[in-house]
Amino acid sequence: MRAKEYLSQVRFLDERITCKLADAARLQDMATRITPILREDGVSGGGGVPDRLADAVAKIVDLKVEINRDIDRLVDKKRDIAAKLGKLTDRRYYAVLSRRYLLFETFEKISCEMNYSWRHVCSLHGQALEAFQKVLDAEKDA
Repeated sequence: MRAKEYLSQVRFLDERITCKLADAARLQDMATRITPILREDGVSGGGGVPDRLADAVAKIVDLKVEINRDIDRLVDKKRDIAAKLGKLTDRRYYAVLSRRYLLFETFEKISCEMNYSWRHVCSLHGQALEAFQKVLDAEKDA
């Protein structure tokens, strides 16, 4: 796996969690709108509504369990990547890659934070990816 692809796994997991959180919120909103249908005599009708509500709650619970598993994977992946980034000898490479792939900062923000031009940060990013690829290759060979 190439360095950029390896580092991008964090963003992919983060986006998946964000989508699932939005889906859980949507399901929860829908579940709060499930109401019993009243018959003419004022008694709630049929067993369909409690079943629909129970189904909705079960789906929400299942989705939240999935989200928690994904969050665990995200935390583990971030730790793994941070440990591998720690093996870079140039602190600038560590700063650029960790800000870009762990904090999801833009090159513009990174350049402001590091007091470098945007072009220089892009150049450092390329060099840092090459150095990180060597770290990945060394671990694969070990």
